[in-house]
Amino acid sequence: VTGVQTCAFRSSLKLDADRPVALTAAEVPRVRAEAAKLESEQPHTLYRMTKAARMFEEVARATPQDFEAQWKAAEVISFVAENGVDKDSRAQAAKTGIALARRARELTPDRVEGHYWYAINVGLLADVDRSYGLNAVAEIEAAIKRAGELDERYDYAGPLRVLGVLHLRTPAPPVSIGSARKGLRLLERAATLFPGYPENQLYLAEALRDNDRRDEACQLVRQVLAAPAWPGRQAESETWRAAARKLLSCAEKK
Repeated sequence: VTGVQTCAFRSSLKLDADRPVALTAAEVPRVRAEAAKLESEQPHTLYRMTKAARMFEEVARATPQDFEAQWKAAEVISFVAENGVDKDSRAQAAKTGIALARRARELTPDRVEGHYWYAINVGLLADVDRSYGLNAVAEIEAAIKRAGELDERYDYAGPLRVLGVLHLRTPAPPVSIGSARKGLRLLERAATLFPGYPENQLYLAEALRDNDRRDEACQLVRQVLAAPAWPGRQAESETWRAAARKLLSCAEKK
């Protein structure tokens, strides 16, 4: 990926500077609290999370120097970018999340959150818009590595998990950075730090399968299927179980 291409990727995704700020300073605490309440309700639904995302975004726009407001909006918007009803709405959510997370990175570059949610939203945009291609891989890798340097334990070892999956699902060099072995090492580390977290187990199982350790992969997938919903992530737990069922079918095929 050339430097010119990378700069173009970064500069093309911005918040609409001409859009008027809807909230006054006095309204921000109330709207922030209402958004947090919506986000806390379980299970997460697209309706509630979309509403919460919009509210968090308005808070972020009204408080452009507030680091917490920027990354929190980027985090909640990532749910919409992953679960939206169509590609256009998902892509738009991801682009907004990227712009907000970039702002968080600029405000406080030595905190993990901005880098992490930037990488997540870039990945979600790449899922629905393949035109970003290897540009997205380079952006994700740089941001998630920085996140890992700052706090590899964040979001249940999220930086390790994301980088591990990136290695599993991208082509090998010289085309990209893919390496099943590197992916396995990273996901083993994530599962060691948070062994009970189902998403870590799920992707570790994928890595085991890709490294021809199918029996171990199947055993781990069955643990994901048997696990109760993770506190605070009930809807996500259902998504992990669905992915686990598909993975089990693949892993069992010799």
